[in-house]
Amino acid sequence: MPHGSAPAPTPSGFVERRDVAAASHRNRRRARAIAALPGVVVFGVVALVLTGVGAPLAGLVAGAAAGAFLWATVWLGASSFVLRSLHARRADEEDLPGAYNLVEGLCASMGLRLPAMWVVDDEIRDALALGRGPRTAALVLTSGLADALGPVAMEGVLAHELTHVKRGDVAPATMSAALLMPLAVFLPGMGALVHRAAGRGREFDADRLAVAVTRYPPGLREALSEMVSGPLPRTRSLLAGSAVARTTRWLWTVSLPVAVTATSQVVGELDAAPVRIAALDEW
Repeated sequence: MPHGSAPAPTPSGFVERRDVAAASHRNRRRARAIAALPGVVVFGVVALVLTGVGAPLAGLVAGAAAGAFLWATVWLGASSFVLRSLHARRADEEDLPGAYNLVEGLCASMGLRLPAMWVVDDEIRDALALGRGPRTAALVLTSGLADALGPVAMEGVLAHELTHVKRGDVAPATMSAALLMPLAVFLPGMGALVHRAAGRGREFDADRLAVAVTRYPPGLREALSEMVSGPLPRTRSLLAGSAVARTTRWLWTVSLPVAVTATSQVVGELDAAPVRIAALDEW
């Protein structure tokens, strides 16, 4: 359970909750727009082709149907696609007893539905959240993280990821990762585009809101330090420079390294762990 007793509601607390709700609505709208991009392209192509052969009405109808089908496919299937790409396996209370209990308490405090929990078998220490929103959220932990962190540090990480769910920024992050991951096999820079679509500064903001829930900044600070100083992914790891790693790089609690010999941080990046650790020292 979060540390400390909850203070009485204050005007600033009400303002913060209102801001989180507004952010959730904005993020959901942006996610729908991202998911619609392939459908818009398909609509345009089909409509132009059929118009070119003298069937403009059929082109509009067929294009709209194809575009709507593709939008629904992306919107409903993005999370599953990313989870499969990560080779994540579904976990239950027996797999992650400590984390599961912490998530239950945090969800009760934050007014969230219990997310599905998944594990990626890798010694690197990290976590991320996926989904279209609170009702479809998936919380992913690496096995290295589950084995390394104590309950106080783990609570900080889980609160951080659940904050992404609460704010709804998992939705644009998930949609953009699913759409751009196939392109990352051939094109560099897909991770930066996903980061931009998800929202630069999202990790920094999630830290701030997470410690407002746990009321214990040192817990999250300890977690980030442990994650940064932990082992890098092995050469053959899926999280070591693959298209999956490059695309999802900035969606993890601590950004993935670009290669097995590299650090995971970027100088001057607000979402980089050293910047966030320094901020936590001040909170």
